[in-house]
Amino acid sequence: MDIQIIQIVDDYDKYEVDNKIGSYHSHNAHNGNQVSLISLSPSGTYAVTYSEDDNSIEGWIIESEIELDRQTANLTNLSEEIYVSSIKVNDYKIVCHTDSYSVEIFRMSKYQELQEIKLKSPSEVRRPKINFTKLNNLVIFDNERISIYTHGKNSNELSLISSHELSSYNEVILGVFIDDNNIWVISPNYLFHWDLGTLETFQLKSSYSLGFMITNREIDHTFTVISKGNLNVVKNCDKIAIFLKGVHFPIQNIKLEDSDIKIELCEVQNNVYLLAFNSLLKDGKQNITLYHITDINKQPMKDASMIFNKDDSKNKFILSEYNSKSKKAFGLINGKFQYIKSSDLNWHEVFESHKEENDFVGWNNYLCQTNYYNDTLAFPDMDNIKSLISGCNNHKEITFDNQKYKWKIDEENREFSVCSDKNNEYDKKGLDISWNMTWNWKLLNNNALALRYYGNTVGDSIKIYEYDINNKKIEIKYYYKKGFVKLNEKDFSGPLLPIMTIIGDLDTCNLKEIIDSIIKDSRCLAKYGSTLLPILIRSSDPTFTCYIEQIYDECMRLVKEDPKRNLKFLSIITLSMNDLYKKYSNYLTKLNSEMFMILDPFNDKIVNNEKNLHLHSHFYTFSQEIEISKYSKFLKFFQYFYQYLLLSLVELRHSISDSKATQCITLIVPYIDYSRYPLEYDNWWKEIFYPRSSIFIKTCKKEFYSNWNGEAIIDFKWKTFGKMYYIIIWLLFIVFLVCFTIASYPNDSINQEIRIKLFKTSIAFGFFHLLFELRQLIYWRPKKYFLSIWNLFDLSAYLSATIASIYWIEHENIPDWALSISCLLLDLKFLLFFRIFKYFGVYFAIIFGVAKRVFSFLVVLAIIIASFAHAFFLLLHPQNLLDSLNAHNSSDPNNPWTLSNTYNQVDENGNATNRTAFIQVPSENTNLFYSYPTSLLATYLFLAGNQNSLSPWSPKQTTENTTLFILMAVFSFLIVIYLMNLFIGLLNIAIDQDNDRASYLVQKAEVIAEIELFYLLPHQRRWRTWFPEIIYYRIDVEKARIYIKEAINKGTWKKDDWPEMKNKILKLLNIEDAIRD
Repeated sequence: MDIQIIQIVDDYDKYEVDNKIGSYHSHNAHNGNQVSLISLSPSGTYAVTYSEDDNSIEGWIIESEIELDRQTANLTNLSEEIYVSSIKVNDYKIVCHTDSYSVEIFRMSKYQELQEIKLKSPSEVRRPKINFTKLNNLVIFDNERISIYTHGKNSNELSLISSHELSSYNEVILGVFIDDNNIWVISPNYLFHWDLGTLETFQLKSSYSLGFMITNREIDHTFTVISKGNLNVVKNCDKIAIFLKGVHFPIQNIKLEDSDIKIELCEVQNNVYLLAFNSLLKDGKQNITLYHITDINKQPMKDASMIFNKDDSKNKFILSEYNSKSKKAFGLINGKFQYIKSSDLNWHEVFESHKEENDFVGWNNYLCQTNYYNDTLAFPDMDNIKSLISGCNNHKEITFDNQKYKWKIDEENREFSVCSDKNNEYDKKGLDISWNMTWNWKLLNNNALALRYYGNTVGDSIKIYEYDINNKKIEIKYYYKKGFVKLNEKDFSGPLLPIMTIIGDLDTCNLKEIIDSIIKDSRCLAKYGSTLLPILIRSSDPTFTCYIEQIYDECMRLVKEDPKRNLKFLSIITLSMNDLYKKYSNYLTKLNSEMFMILDPFNDKIVNNEKNLHLHSHFYTFSQEIEISKYSKFLKFFQYFYQYLLLSLVELRHSISDSKATQCITLIVPYIDYSRYPLEYDNWWKEIFYPRSSIFIKTCKKEFYSNWNGEAIIDFKWKTFGKMYYIIIWLLFIVFLVCFTIASYPNDSINQEIRIKLFKTSIAFGFFHLLFELRQLIYWRPKKYFLSIWNLFDLSAYLSATIASIYWIEHENIPDWALSISCLLLDLKFLLFFRIFKYFGVYFAIIFGVAKRVFSFLVVLAIIIASFAHAFFLLLHPQNLLDSLNAHNSSDPNNPWTLSNTYNQVDENGNATNRTAFIQVPSENTNLFYSYPTSLLATYLFLAGNQNSLSPWSPKQTTENTTLFILMAVFSFLIVIYLMNLFIGLLNIAIDQDNDRASYLVQKAEVIAEIELFYLLPHQRRWRTWFPEIIYYRIDVEKARIYIKEAINKGTWKKDDWPEMKNKILKLLNIEDAIRD
């Protein structure tokens, strides 16, 4: 029997380690004075220490042992006037230190004097922050400006290679932290992370909700961010938030006992802990605490100093710095600067002393969750999974030890199981292998078993299983298959495991088990929910579509439970809102009802609003996003000028209106990530003609703008960039309109040369506008493009004027009808520009909205009119259709000569004789029924009340005339009386349906969507300040009261949907009596 056993590495009964102190030089650090600051070079081969006691800096060489850099020993005493608040060093021994108002740079040199290094193109600094990147470039941040300097090994000057600045729409930047290759910026509620890897553009990696609010008074200007693997930790004062990459909320918040504490992440046997320690206290003690990263139920180890010191150790190690990259702890032993390797620390003794009685799997379980969690998805072990894909069926790479829990793989019986060290089997599952299949396995860091099956006829797939210790059960946690395509390492190169896009490759039971594990674990739901939900929506299997409601309910529950922490769970629903709207529109109704109004959880009080906040609209919208852009003195000057001009206008407005500050509440738009575009795009030109859209582009529907949330989105976009671009587009069109109008004016007031120049200018502007219409046609496809009345007006106006201009230049003449139609279309297009303003836009929404609603009725009416016109034509047409005006035929009652007026002679007594003296020469208007097109015209004139087209026929007792008058009677009653009055009634109903603000907002949203897609450049659509995750808006308290009371009367305010939030709003506005049971 071929049985393989894979040990779950959880027990450390045989683990023994000695506390081995690295060799050290006999020199006391700073002559025995306390070390205040320590800095390691990017590669970890050199370090500098600073002592505040004697104001000295010492360099240390870190190799197999640590020793003082004696070549620089006599050059490290600083002037007494220098105070060092921060110090950094790179691999070239270049030291940069700062105080509150200056930056000093020098090289640790063997020469008798310090080699001072100067900055090329330096800028003034006030509170600078410094660090060296992995490439040994110096990064200086000050006054919201980021400058990167580079150097050579022997250069005494640092050259500026990049300069960027931080900007925020609402001035929310509170602090900045720079590490090896990252920039971290903190705002009152959020943490932003940029990559310093590229010098031209900083790539925003992610943003996180802190779970607490920071004010200007609370900000610690030396706040710290540390990152390791999938974990990010931010510390400000005495508050710590721990984040998992890809999860927007903190998986744990920690309150420290003291704000003067350093933190660092340390890794032990593939598990990561948070190490918190302070400087040496006056009583000679040092407090070191070890925190669990993922389990908030576990109490921290407050006596973790024994990790670095055995109880019987005479030489106490005072921890000054822990470097997670080199896995070394730096500190002092009897005043001597030393380091200890992580592998030599007393981890085993510490964990054994804290092991719980029911800790079946040993000290490694110290980090595991007690609740239901899917660690395979939350903490993906990409390295081992990639090695599983790249490796062959090599079972020797698995190590088997005699420990408490084991994976047992039985190839002969095609099954695997979990058993104890005494071979007591707890649970087993079958292996999905066949004769034409190759397979291998890998043990992951969380003790999960990863199985890979691949073959030419079965494809390539990965399944990952975990063992639930509490329930003694093997559970599948992950499955992935790409059809018959072979898996590659690139599929697992990101921070998230790829999710299957097609349901059906795995049996229903296993799929349900995986989906359940994702929904139950909030970390996994935050990571994979936005990918899983669209897959479920596309599915038609009711077994899986039922999970749509579970995901929706779970997201709502998390948001309602803790809005500060979980607000971004709404993005899972928002990102699938277009698909939900098409297939399950009731979820949009539920979302709008439950999230009708959301108070800012970090600012849920009434605030006194500034006067200028009402400059733009009846409420004020803003975001808390932060952007990094290229630094430009010209743009900086323009920004200052614009702000000065704006403030002047505000002051002028208030001096005229004598307005007063008002009380406001701050609300949040629940459509999280509604406006965001995908950060990555492959090709710039492809993005020009086939831009990737946002949810906002896809959902310009009335249902999304029926309340203040939708209006806030439109107001923010219009105020941020829409208004500026719209005015520019309008001005360009006005130039086009004026040039063509003057050039086509019918007089000799302008000479031929000027007229040609004007037409050429019209051609240039016409092609400019047509280029954007062409891009819309390509993007929207012809069917959708031509169904838009706005596109038809735009295309006809631009195209007709451009063609007319080209024709005139070619022939120096053009038919008047062509100029007439072109000018009419241009004038109408100019009028349509007013639809963006609410005083005009409401009426445009009514005009075109009503036209859409009654279009089918108009088609029926047109067919009926055309039918009567056909009947009139057949009844009243002359016998000679082609030449009836020239061929007199007295026997034809419908001949124009017969129908013309006749004039008889009058005798001397004034009596008319029977002799005809004159006959009025007939014209084409004498009988308009000589052709079908003119018959249509005559019928329309009859509908409009003009009966001249039928007046030539007198009421004679003939069959033809009887039929004529019957048709006239039926037409008058059916069309003129009945259908026209019915049409007026339908218009009134349609007007009531479109006479609301939502229809106007949809119209405005379509204009902004056009600007976003076809006028903004690809990189502009990725600006966070223009397209934020969350949009806030402040509303006047009085207007909020009126709005809520109207909503209550209309039934849109449902108190049972999130009653806690709605009652809180009513209480805050002091209108609790507005709802009566």
